[in-house]
Amino acid sequence: MDTQLAKSYSPTESEQKWYVNWINENYFAPRDGAGVYSILMPPPNVTGILHFGHILNNTLQDLYIRRNRMKGASSVWFPGLDHAGIATQTKVEQDLRKEGKTRHDLGREEFLKRVWEWKDKYGGVILKQLRTLGASPDWDRTLFTMDESASNAVREVFIRLFDEDLIYRGKRIVNWSPLAQSAVSDEEVIFKEMKEYMYFLRYYIEGMDSYMVVATARPETLFGDVAVAVNPKDTRYTALIGKKVRVPLSDRMVPIIADDYADPEFGTGCVKITPAHDPNDYQVGLRHNLEAINTINPDATLNELAGDFKGLDRFEARKQMVELLKERLLIENIQDYTHNVGYSERGGEPIEPYLSDQWFVKMAPLAEPALKVVQDGEIKFYPEHWTKTYEHWMTNIRDWCISRQLWWGHRIPVYYADNGEFTAAHNEEEARKKLGLNENAVLKQDEDVLDTWFSSWLWPMTTMGWLADGKEEVTEELQKYLPTNLLVTGPDIIFFWVARMIMATLKFKQQIPFKDVYFTSTVRDGKGRKMSKSLGNSPDPLDVIAKYGADAVRFTMIYLAPLGQDVRMEVNEKDQDVPAMDLGRNFANKIWNAGRFLLMKRREAVSVDGETDLYETPLSKEQMTAADKWILSRFHSTIRDVDNALENYKVTEYSKLLYDFIWKDFCDWYLEIMKAQMNESGDIAYRQQLSRFALDIYDGILKLLHPVMPFITEELWHAVEDRDVNESISVSDAPEANEENIDRKVEENFENLQLIVDEIRRLRSSANIPPSEKLPVVMLGEDIDALNVLHFQKNTISSLGRCSTLEIGGKAERPVQALSSVVRGVEIFVSLAGKIDIEKERARLLKEVSRLENLIGSTEKKLSNEGFTSKAPEQVITAEREKLASMKDSLLKTQENLASLK
Repeated sequence: MDTQLAKSYSPTESEQKWYVNWINENYFAPRDGAGVYSILMPPPNVTGILHFGHILNNTLQDLYIRRNRMKGASSVWFPGLDHAGIATQTKVEQDLRKEGKTRHDLGREEFLKRVWEWKDKYGGVILKQLRTLGASPDWDRTLFTMDESASNAVREVFIRLFDEDLIYRGKRIVNWSPLAQSAVSDEEVIFKEMKEYMYFLRYYIEGMDSYMVVATARPETLFGDVAVAVNPKDTRYTALIGKKVRVPLSDRMVPIIADDYADPEFGTGCVKITPAHDPNDYQVGLRHNLEAINTINPDATLNELAGDFKGLDRFEARKQMVELLKERLLIENIQDYTHNVGYSERGGEPIEPYLSDQWFVKMAPLAEPALKVVQDGEIKFYPEHWTKTYEHWMTNIRDWCISRQLWWGHRIPVYYADNGEFTAAHNEEEARKKLGLNENAVLKQDEDVLDTWFSSWLWPMTTMGWLADGKEEVTEELQKYLPTNLLVTGPDIIFFWVARMIMATLKFKQQIPFKDVYFTSTVRDGKGRKMSKSLGNSPDPLDVIAKYGADAVRFTMIYLAPLGQDVRMEVNEKDQDVPAMDLGRNFANKIWNAGRFLLMKRREAVSVDGETDLYETPLSKEQMTAADKWILSRFHSTIRDVDNALENYKVTEYSKLLYDFIWKDFCDWYLEIMKAQMNESGDIAYRQQLSRFALDIYDGILKLLHPVMPFITEELWHAVEDRDVNESISVSDAPEANEENIDRKVEENFENLQLIVDEIRRLRSSANIPPSEKLPVVMLGEDIDALNVLHFQKNTISSLGRCSTLEIGGKAERPVQALSSVVRGVEIFVSLAGKIDIEKERARLLKEVSRLENLIGSTEKKLSNEGFTSKAPEQVITAEREKLASMKDSLLKTQENLASLK
């Protein structure tokens, strides 16, 4: 009962203390309860470090897991880590290059040892960083995608799909990383706008002196040309269809074909077709049964088919070929050309469209049931509009390239015999049996590994022990927690991960993997740019947490992230400060100071006679003032509204409901009223009971806040009551709304009182009256019931409005020399007689009216100027419009004050 809080909240000290306590007491493990609730953590890359996208994503997950933990559900958040094939291998190969070595110098086995050593030393940093954020997954369940249990499942799934003829090997165009010399997924390709050139080349027509002009941005692929395509509706070239043209710098003749792919509006309408080096050309080649000629090596140098250019890097070859084309008068024109070029996310080099032998999964049979469960509403997307995107992709799905030319990852379980036959198997012995070979037959395992996504599409099952021993066993976790309740992820991987998890879980468990999918917002700076270290607009989140506190960062991120909209945060690029975080920090301080105030009032109430038994007696309904009934009603209606917001994933609404209720209603209004009530009463029992009542509300507030602000609420929860250090708010019961305590009429009446007091304060402020100066106030109106309610709250209005006298209705008269206003039919007069120089005040107001009118005029002129509105950024225009609206509002109030002084 003697607990005293420090004058200010120290986040660092509190966060370290309580997180250790949560871990030691195993609070993050699921407990027996009514119902179950589970979430899958999108496994961050083993190479990853925390960024603001992770902050938002994991705060959302933690909010929901903590909330349901407090609601009594058996709750578990499954954490994990992705082996990130190409990213991790790139890291280790970079280290090797510093030693002047390559992976081939070490050999596969030794190289993999180096990767595991790197992983053990540096991997998983991000999981430790998530602890700083306050994330509360059951860490004992952490799964690494290369763990034996997950690897067993990956191997088994490949074999089953292979045996069902759903996996096949074929030659296709893929995204190729020349640095890693491997296929990469679309997700690992970043597109950048590049300023290059379009080359207009002369393709001479066989048997004629004339030529066709063909536009290309990649002359280095000339030696792979197998045709020139024109649109069948393009009358300029109709007569040439079927003829042949000579490929520049070669003696090869290729046909002129008709295909809708050729766009008459682009370039000259003639397109060179190079099936081995362009995905669209590849499809044209399939339609016309054209040969695919690969002229580029895996390291992006030109091969022997390029003649004298053999061995040159693709871009150096481009330069030299352009010079030779100029010499031979084979270039008609060169124009500037801006287009998007794909770059490897890991290596940073331009991706090469590359024709190679790869392993693929047939997706159409898997996509059909996965589409249906979303369309039928078994799985719901938030925001809902992503459903259309999902439907479009699933109905136009392409086969999935799952092989990667790497060493780090799950090695493809395919074995080849000397005669060229092959099969998928768990080991060589099984492969020999499937191929009908004797036990001494020599087999060779495929050198490639599987796409990282091939392990993560099994995540809903492998996290719960599915096929951990390579056998189909229904684990307790699978029975209890699948399907999971919620997946929080970015919309950029809706195809790479979300769709594939749905397909895999339906295929192998005949269940959906999750019920709800929440797609997070993109975090951008104040200029609308996506936050990134390369732009210098993304400070280290750990530095931000150290400065503001984890709770402040968590709350601010939720507050700024409405469902379906991007998060905008100003970043001071000079010192990497994030001013928006002041919102969360100031809120935390407000909550802390409220706790200090309540503890002080409790000590005052109890210390009068040393008796504490009365303190434990609840305040009866008969003892409650209108303010007490109001705050009780507001508390329970807030619980109801908070529950409704979170059930519908309106997390920003949740944060704003709490912010408004706690800051405005509880702290700014009720605590001030409570202080007055305690000061006015000499009844010791009443003062103790009122203190108990206020602290009970405060205790409920801490519980409502805990899911988003876990550290400060734990600290205060222990401070306001004498609780054991091993107890935790995180497993206490969440407050529930009691409809009997909600009285809409009480809330409406008090809302009127708030508006009236706010208006009195505004009128005082407009005349520069200091807070210490009390003024006479008169209220008049025709609604007798409304005036009676105000009369009943006369003491509260007088105290909060700093009134020297307060007359309400009756025989009260309009005072002279007073500022006036009207709130919901009630006229308010704040008398200034004898307090200020009226004429001087009128002169000041007239000057202010003139100033505002001039500013409004210049702003309206600026916004009506097309030169400004057509060139200025949207955020600048929006800011000007908001400024104009604010000035007009200020002008109106100033004119009203001026009129009231006549």
